[in-house]
This record gives sequence, C-alpha cells and structure tokens, in this order.
Amino acid sequence: MKIRRDHEYAHALEDVYALFVNQDEIEAKHAALGARNIRIEECELFEDGADVRFIRELPAEVPGVLARFLQPWNTVEQTEQWRSTDKGGYDATLEIDIANVPVTVTGTLDLEPLKRGCVNHVRIDIDCRIPLVGRTLAEFVAKDSERLIEEEYAYICERLGT
Repeated sequence: MKIRRDHEYAHALEDVYALFVNQDEIEAKHAALGARNIRIEECELFEDGADVRFIRELPAEVPGVLARFLQPWNTVEQTEQWRSTDKGGYDATLEIDIANVPVTVTGTLDLEPLKRGCVNHVRIDIDCRIPLVGRTLAEFVAKDSERLIEEEYAYICERLGT
C-alpha cells in the first residue's frame, strides 16, 4: 500500500521544520492527535538536520478479523532522520514500528521551500507478507495512517495559524 500526499504551508520552511524536530512540539502534536504515553527517546539537532525517535500509544478501532494482530491501543515507535538538501529544504527517512504487528511501514518526508511557504511531500509504504489476512491488515494500517497524516497536517496548519 502506498500513501502519497503533498501538504502545502503558507509559512517559512524553517517554521514548519521546527514543528517536526522540536521535542516539545512533537509531544504536543501527538497528544493533540490522541496519542498517550508519549516518550521522546531521541531528539538531536545537527547543523544539517536532526535525528528524532519517539514512542507513543495510538488508539485503533480494530475490526474483529484483525483483533489477533492489533489492540485497542498499540505501541508505535517512529524514527525520522532529517537532513538538509541542496535545494534549501530537508529530507527525512521514516520508519514506523507497530509493536507485535507484522507490517513494515517506511517512507520519506521531503520538505521543500516554495515562493510563498513550503510543501511537505509525504511518501509512505506499508507492507505485510502474511498470507490471506496480510492485505487486509496492510489496508487497515494504511487507512489509519492516512487519517493520522491528514490530522497532523490540520494540526500543523492550526499551530502555525493558517
């Protein structure tokens, strides 16, 4: 399953970038999105980027057929490695691990400047290699990921005052 979104912001790239790599902002954003037990494991800023790793519990309305794979609350670890680009933006590689759920979630975030603001190109790939129910599990995780991606975009826009 592939998720592709382009989120435009009317604010400077550095303002948007700060919301992805500032520890307090990460905690506030995920709390606002319904997560609990948020722990920032790593949030190290460099001259040319940042390494961010955080764990949180996310709720899920799990259909019966997937109840053996997902719980009402699932522990999710997210790792992002941000690096500056030659185009004046930032690229991030992204890995998401849902504890005890046999899916692979990887992706990239490409934050690039525009004449008026910036755009974040979100690219996520979700895969599950379990026979029969694997496709259903990947589709469920993809649908929930799409919801979270859109809620995060709305939160960031609100946080920036747009």
